[in-house]
This record gives sequence, C-alpha cells and structure tokens, in this order.
Amino acid sequence: MIVAFSIIQCSSSRDLNEQVSHEEIKGNIVNTLKYLDKMGIDSSEYLNNYEAEYFNEKFENYKKFNFSGEKVCFVGPGGLVFSNKQKYFNELTKYKSVKSDLHIFNESEKEESGGYIAAIFSSND
Repeated sequence: MIVAFSIIQCSSSRDLNEQVSHEEIKGNIVNTLKYLDKMGIDSSEYLNNYEAEYFNEKFENYKKFNFSGEKVCFVGPGGLVFSNKQKYFNELTKYKSVKSDLHIFNESEKEESGGYIAAIFSSND
C-alpha cells in the first residue's frame, strides 16, 4: 500500500513557525493565496499558520479537520516520489494550481509515521 510506504518514509524535524492570527488569513482560498510568499519558506513538516489556513480552505470538505500546527507528509507524482512543502508551494507559485489529494492518517498510521497526521499527494497533470 502506497500510504504505508509513505508513512515510513516521512522524517521528522521541527522548525519554529511564525505566529500569525488565523483571522488575518481565514476566509477563502483566494485570501490565503495573497500570502503565498509566506508559504513553503522552510523545510519543516509542521505547517505554519499561512500553510495551515491554505490547506484548511483547499480541503474544506473535511470540516472537522484542522491543519494548524500539524505535521504533514508531502508525496509527489505517482505516490512514490517524496516531496516537501517547499516543493509543493514552489509548484503552486509556478503553476497557480496543484492537483492534490489528502489522506488523513488513522491512529495506527499516525503512530507508525512518527506523528504525522496526514499525507498530501500532489501532481501537476
């Protein structure tokens, strides 16, 4: 299973995230894209507030799910290429859109992955 392979490959390193008011950037995907220059600025697996709000809007159909301050694994095309948030947001800057799917980890997957809450699979098809 690709997800299980992805979980094992995710690594951990925590950088400090800038503290920003969610009210400042909350609203819709267009509002969050105004702050694109503040997204993908480090290689931490933990999302800063701008990145979290972007993904909260992008995956708004997961109403009870919140990316704020969470650890997320990024997986590139085909599910076998490991990526990171810097590459994801560079692609978003370049193409203005990134096709993405979300897999939210269950408790077992979270534990096996070292604390990741989800994997974002992306491609630019």
